[in-house]
Amino acid sequence: MTEKWFYGRVSSIEQQEDRGALKKQLERGKNAGCSRFYWDIQSRSTEVREGLQQLIDDLKVSAGTVTELVVTRIDRIGSSSRLFYSLLEVLKEKGIKLVALDQAIDTESLGGELTIDILLAAAKFEIKMLSSRVSAERKLRMVQRKSHRLAPFGWKVENDQYKKDETWCVSLLEAKRSFRAWELAKFIFEVFKECGSVRKTCDTLNKMFGTPGKVEARGNKENRKHLSKHLSKHLINVENIDDVNFVSNNNSTYKRYPWASLQWSPAGLKNFLVNPVHAGGTPFNVTTKSPSGKQLKHFDKWDCNWDTHEGIITREEHENVKRIIRANANNKWAAQTGNTANPFANLLKCSKCGGALTRMSSRRDREGKYNAYYQCTYYSLGRCDVKQMISSRSIDNQVADILIKEATRLAGMIDLGEEKRSEPTEVKQLRETLAGLEKLPVNPFVEKAKDGIRDQIGSILSLHETVTKRSLLVREELIQMFRDFDYWDSRTPDDMKRILNRLVRRIIVNGRQVLCIEFL
Repeated sequence: MTEKWFYGRVSSIEQQEDRGALKKQLERGKNAGCSRFYWDIQSRSTEVREGLQQLIDDLKVSAGTVTELVVTRIDRIGSSSRLFYSLLEVLKEKGIKLVALDQAIDTESLGGELTIDILLAAAKFEIKMLSSRVSAERKLRMVQRKSHRLAPFGWKVENDQYKKDETWCVSLLEAKRSFRAWELAKFIFEVFKECGSVRKTCDTLNKMFGTPGKVEARGNKENRKHLSKHLSKHLINVENIDDVNFVSNNNSTYKRYPWASLQWSPAGLKNFLVNPVHAGGTPFNVTTKSPSGKQLKHFDKWDCNWDTHEGIITREEHENVKRIIRANANNKWAAQTGNTANPFANLLKCSKCGGALTRMSSRRDREGKYNAYYQCTYYSLGRCDVKQMISSRSIDNQVADILIKEATRLAGMIDLGEEKRSEPTEVKQLRETLAGLEKLPVNPFVEKAKDGIRDQIGSILSLHETVTKRSLLVREELIQMFRDFDYWDSRTPDDMKRILNRLVRRIIVNGRQVLCIEFL
């Protein structure tokens, strides 16, 4: 029996929730006779996509019954030539036809491959132009002292200016007091002043507004249980696509007020408290680029235009809030002595919800050895049901065991002689396409496509070289650990952190058990 599989993608959750764009794509795939559906809610420029990667992996092990892979348009797959050609290579190997419902493209012909290359080059050019326009607009708004498009809690944006949000927000029956949104924002600063720490303020507010326990952020348990088999990145034999809760698949994304409860997390509350908008300032350049994407800078490194609007606290109060938070951060591990570096920072992930595991407490044993305890960040917010903590000592032992086993496997596979290198398949295909373009009459569009292909070849070769060097370092480190069983146990926390950052993408933990390690 032959099958058709479908892949759909939208760039943001808002596209699905506001217009049902992803649901419409899957409905079209269902009408086209598809029996299995894969999807992502991510930008087309994102290189790492779980849904697409799952599709590629499943195609590699398919039993030969899949005859077509259906998409609405080629750009639903993305603008990355590396990602696209890795999929195309698998399709060719398995004899599967790629069908775009809105585009008549024959990927098996030379003209079809040329069309795809031109579309990818145009998509990449469009992304760069859009990024350039957004960056230019952001700089212009900064010079003109205008507000951002989005406002923090307690504020709204009118005519590019921050205004107090006068809408009624919540009433406290016990205190017989009602708050407008901006009044509640100011009240939060009063509670923080009394509590003196972000975590204590967070607990006080959640208890005060009735949100300290588990909150079903994704619907009731029965609905989630009914849909649990559909919460993977691929949907198999979906009878009714209306039953699928697309947003449930993204555990790191949650709605905020006024679409959700007034539930605070320590990290969210800290970012709220240090926001200069409350003191009459407009922050800029608050993020920085990193290998894993954009990351929020420390609040002391933010740029800010002051006196752009009337605040709800003074500049002096704002600076005092930041002083308290700095002191809390400095005192967090003040009782500890010696080296207490966290070797697992940003690496531990919960297998249930995908959230990060953070250090909740720590102590030293009778021998003076430091031991920390990690728990899923989302448990205290009711977004994860994994209550168990795992100690750093347990993580050390399990990680060392996995590393040694992995080293054993790699040591048996690796030829320690000089590694033979060859060009990646996608580079060969791009060179063939470029050769075909060279034979066409010269015109601006073809020249732009040729430049785009040359850029793609350069980036793929650079990436291949980087990956090759990185893989050699990983293998060398693992072989060393394999030869010396006590290698990991003898490392200092700083050494462990350095090694893990070089070798490991993330460590998946389920309660008190380390399930697996994903290597770079």
